[in-house]
Amino acid sequence: MRLWEGMVHMESKDWDVGLDRLDKPYEDQWELMNDFMSLLDTRIYYLYKYHMWVGPENNLQNMMGLAVSRAEFEMNLTRATDSVIGLNLKKEEIAEIEALNSYFSGRLLQTALMHPELSMLKLMKMFSLDFFSENCLLLAFAVQMDKKYEKIFAFLQDDITKKIPTAETAIKLFAIPGEMTADYFNYFTQSSILRKFLLNPDDKSDLLINIPISLRERIVDYLIGNDSRLENGFIKLFDQTDELHELVVDDFTAHCLVSILSSSLNTHKKNGGTVLIFITGKRGSGRKFQVKQAVSRINGRCLFVNTKALLETSGSMEVKIQEIICEAVLSDACLCFADFNSLLEESNQGELYEFSTSMASNAVYLPESVFATSEKGWKDMNLPDSFIKVDIQIDPLDESSRLKLWEAFTRERKLEADVDLAELAAKFRFTPGQIRSAVIQATRLCEVNGSLAIDTVTLHKCCYSQVVIRLDTLASQVRPAYTWNDLVLPATQIALLQEACTHVKFRHTVYQQWGFDKIVSYGKGLAMLFSGPPGTGKTMAAQVVANQLHMEMYKIQLSQVVSKYIGETEKNLRHIFEEAKNANCILFFDETDALFGKRSEVKDSHDRHANIETAYLLQQIEEYDGVIIMASNLLQNIDNAFMRRINFIISFPFPDAPTRKLLWEKMLGAGAPVAKDVNLDFMSEQFKIAGGNIKNIVIHSAFLAAAQKTSITMKHLLKSAVNEQRKESIIIVKEDLKEYSDLIF
Repeated sequence: MRLWEGMVHMESKDWDVGLDRLDKPYEDQWELMNDFMSLLDTRIYYLYKYHMWVGPENNLQNMMGLAVSRAEFEMNLTRATDSVIGLNLKKEEIAEIEALNSYFSGRLLQTALMHPELSMLKLMKMFSLDFFSENCLLLAFAVQMDKKYEKIFAFLQDDITKKIPTAETAIKLFAIPGEMTADYFNYFTQSSILRKFLLNPDDKSDLLINIPISLRERIVDYLIGNDSRLENGFIKLFDQTDELHELVVDDFTAHCLVSILSSSLNTHKKNGGTVLIFITGKRGSGRKFQVKQAVSRINGRCLFVNTKALLETSGSMEVKIQEIICEAVLSDACLCFADFNSLLEESNQGELYEFSTSMASNAVYLPESVFATSEKGWKDMNLPDSFIKVDIQIDPLDESSRLKLWEAFTRERKLEADVDLAELAAKFRFTPGQIRSAVIQATRLCEVNGSLAIDTVTLHKCCYSQVVIRLDTLASQVRPAYTWNDLVLPATQIALLQEACTHVKFRHTVYQQWGFDKIVSYGKGLAMLFSGPPGTGKTMAAQVVANQLHMEMYKIQLSQVVSKYIGETEKNLRHIFEEAKNANCILFFDETDALFGKRSEVKDSHDRHANIETAYLLQQIEEYDGVIIMASNLLQNIDNAFMRRINFIISFPFPDAPTRKLLWEKMLGAGAPVAKDVNLDFMSEQFKIAGGNIKNIVIHSAFLAAAQKTSITMKHLLKSAVNEQRKESIIIVKEDLKEYSDLIF
């Protein structure tokens, strides 16, 4: 039997169209497709019946579709163009096709009313497909379901390589008899729904009529119930079933976003158009979290697009945007382009233009709300009037909000008694993301170490791991190695240092709980000035403060900061203070006379420039909320304006004999072997030197003893002391060493 013999017709019992079934919906998608394929076979039969065949010559029998015979060439040259659909169909055949169409359309309508959840019907509704587009969709899916159509269409299209129906074949199959072929070409242009979202973009053709009717893989997956998302690395769906922790702060932003979403939905239904909600804020400020909160409150969905990954993914921007929109339509979700600032970089201006153009050309298919999250704004938009842009700014958290977040994120964790969350909130000006990451990291570290609770040292370390300090050559990190026990100072100075630390530890109590934040609008930082001769312990004291406060400290390299070029010093200072604000670290200015010197009368441009630098530094200190420690050997050289802005001025006196003896004892008590002949009373009385000099002498003596494999003796100390004094141009003579002179001279 030939392929087409016994083809069923309307009256046959194989194609039984009873009145009792006309108003019945399809129970499932496969019953629907089975009916469609029977209808498709009938249409294929009529296309085959009136096709103008030319049998191949004997020597071309096995090359059908690969070679053109003379007869085929002559027929194509002389025949008229197939410009009218179904020109050769008989009236009864046209009536049969119309009856079949009416039958199938009627059942589709009933199915849409009774079973709107069927993926095929949902897809048709989502993209507002008309009758012809629906048939093209069904045709492409039928080819996926039944392999027989590969041979059928290869035969019909006179080409063994064309196993997928083309646009020309689809027009011949589904166009209304009597209409012009050209009337259907617009269904297959680049701007058509079929080409944009349903047909495979990889199946291309130079001719419009040869466009393959082949579905995108994502559309096939959707139709067969495989609801997996695009696995291309830049799309992730969020819906109300995803876990979302509570909104602790900034409920106002979420409320605004909900209002915008609701109003944009109403506006979209009435007038069309899309609301672009552009959210700016620091990384980790909760931009995406606010979007999720708003979407979950309206029981919606949102498709998040990683803009940076989108840029790194190969392919044209137009095709990628169409894939994104298609997924948003399939998911019934709004869109959010996260980290949009990647597109706003100077190096990506070409991609930004392509993005804007692609969004504009597909604007009619976009959801009613599109979000974009960025660290900076987007002013020069190249989008049509159908876009309404709403800007939302997420401001940095205040101290009370940070404390609420610390409390919320540590609620389920056990903390050691020394952890002060209020101190952390005051000290670290973190975003919600940074606070959450610090707590998670601290929890994991404690689990690895076997600790039952998080201690303050671990928590501080994890806080500093959240920031990247880019000070390059302008500063170097000082790792604190000293504690209060190492510091040898008068009790008054020790008390002042401890009082200074309370300005950080109890900042939250004073400014937030007691309301001083409303009185003091600026100058809330802690500025300390250590003055005294070299070697008196100023740097050590700075390390003790850093250790006590569990803060990182950076020593400013003044030689790199101060520049002879106008404006460079201010630029360096601005960079230092900006990085310090982000890192929540202590800035240590050693030997600051070069920066903090008194302003002079302006006699030339150099004086004016120096005064500008001083004024700029004053402004930065006043605005900085962190900790600044300044050390100077010459207090009288410091500008009076600086003195007014300093919270604590602590004098480091030159050590007297009892203090020097204590310094000798501390240095020699580190664990090194010390001979019994060492006389520290003599050393402290005879050598009037600072702690820094004593440290140098002891270290040098230790090396001398180690080389001789002996204990540190009086001879080692005296020899090292003579060398240390010589560095300062002080000559020690025999009489100075008294009874110990024979050890050296």
